[in-house]
Amino acid sequence: MRLEWPVYAFSASVFLAFALSVQFISLDTSVVVALFVLLTMAYAWVARIMVKQKAVLELHSYIICKACDELTPSQGKHCMNCGTEL
Repeated sequence: MRLEWPVYAFSASVFLAFALSVQFISLDTSVVVALFVLLTMAYAWVARIMVKQKAVLELHSYIICKACDELTPSQGKHCMNCGTEL
């Protein structure tokens, strides 16, 4: 899986901002809910952009090892379970 570094930074800032607002600032419940909705919408907007750029996920295919019958990523040279060469 590949995620671009701005997504990591944005995710961390969203969760940090929400945690700080709830923990350290005395806010009314409606303000906390509004902040949560606003941050969720901002996060969804960034996620949508990353999906459109096809930069969010690279899904890996798996194969079954002939030696141990376990699933292992197909891009590897050896089984993740038993170490047999694929």
